[in-house]
Formats: sequence, structure tokens, C-alpha cells
Amino acid sequence: MNINKKYAVNRQQKHGIRFASKLMSTIAMGALGAMTFSAAHAQATDSRIFGKAPTDGATITAHSDTGFNRHGTVNSKGRYTLSELRPGTYVVSLEKDGKTLASLSGVPLFVSSASEVDFACDNDQCTASLAR
Repeated sequence: MNINKKYAVNRQQKHGIRFASKLMSTIAMGALGAMTFSAAHAQATDSRIFGKAPTDGATITAHSDTGFNRHGTVNSKGRYTLSELRPGTYVVSLEKDGKTLASLSGVPLFVSSASEVDFACDNDQCTASLAR
């Protein structure tokens, strides 16, 4: 009779160990899923500003209302992109040789979206426009 009691205890212990093992596995998979969701969600919060501008050594600068700044250069095709911007309201400026040639304020950026700001220069006068 002692043998049967010992067998029953061992069987309960084995069942408890299997249950604990499955529980730990489920918790680990849930934590991994939560980390993956957080990483994907964080990547989807960036925005960008892009557009056209003169190609002669110009720099594009975006200043947010929260103090965040980003600088970029115009490529040989007259295009630029400022990526990884936080959502908010920006002032986008065209600069050359340390001087601001044109500026556009109130450029809105939302989560996972982009705004197009184009610059055009005629002689010494430059203008900026927000494409809609």
C-alpha cells in the first residue's frame, strides 16, 4: 500500500511539473508577443517631410514646435526627404550659405504620414508651398 501512495504522489508531482512548464512557456510567448507589438508600434510613429527645391547646395531644415530639428540636403534631381520626424507642427526652411531664403510655418505632421513642401526660386526671391 505504501508503494501505491508513493506512485500517486510522484504522478501528482509530474503533473504539477508539466503544468508549470506549460504555464512558463505560455507566459514567455506572451511576453515575446508583447515586445514584438511594442517594437512594431514604435516604428509606426514616425513621419516625414519631402519635396522639391533648387539643387545648388541648398539645405532644408525642419524645426518642430517642441524643439526637435532635422536637416537635409537637396539631391542632384532637386528632391529632398527629412525622415524620422515626430508628429507635430513644423517650420520648414530653405537655407543656403547660412541664410534663410524661404520658410513655411504651420506644416502639420501626423503619425505615419508625410507632408510635401516645395521650394521655388526665381532670381533672388524664393517661395515655399505646402502641397495638398
